[in-house]
Amino acid sequence: MVSLENKIVGGFVIAALVLGYASTVLADVTSTVTLAILLAVGVIAPMLVTNYLDRTGAI
Repeated sequence: MVSLENKIVGGFVIAALVLGYASTVLADVTSTVTLAILLAVGVIAPMLVTNYLDRTGAI
């Protein structure tokens, strides 16, 4: 069974990949901006969400 934490991380990783691809292909931004998007959405955001849910007792 997949835990809620894994679902959250998986959702953010998919969102990060889609946003990274869209920023490169559609918006034609630099690789630095794309890397920042990938790190912010794929790493930092799920960590913040899971930490918040742990503190509130939702997980």
